[in-house]
Amino acid sequence: MKKVNLLILSVLLLAGVWGCSDNKVNSVPKSEPYTSEKAISRGDIVSFEKVYNLDKFEQFITNLSSKKADNIRVTSYTDEGDPIFKDLKFDGNVISYSYDTSNDAFGGSNTGVRTDTCSEVTSKKNTQSEIIYSISGCTNNDSEIDYYLFRTKKATQS
Repeated sequence: MKKVNLLILSVLLLAGVWGCSDNKVNSVPKSEPYTSEKAISRGDIVSFEKVYNLDKFEQFITNLSSKKADNIRVTSYTDEGDPIFKDLKFDGNVISYSYDTSNDAFGGSNTGVRTDTCSEVTSKKNTQSEIIYSISGCTNNDSEIDYYLFRTKKATQS
């Protein structure tokens, strides 16, 4: 009987500790919002009528090719002016990608920070002669679907 009581007590204690613990151990904290002017001055790649800090993106592409660690942030804004942050961190082998929509006031229940591990940045031309940059080869995603980064009229050097 003592063994049964000890087992029940152990299970209850374990359940209590697990229930009170923070289950967000691997969660990525949300970024604090900032203006497009601040994003541009920080070096974020920002796309409006033109792409700001495209040179930083071009350097990131070069570093991908040469397997050199690097990281960039692509910041876009909703129609209401809320920032959407896309962080790419390359360790020399894979790209850690995070997509932060937590500051989108009109994003509904789908807002938050999502992460993935990806293998490459891709580009393709659309019918308006723009280059669309995406990230692909991701582990949490269907291999046929890419994550959109931004679009521009100017192609980067690779």
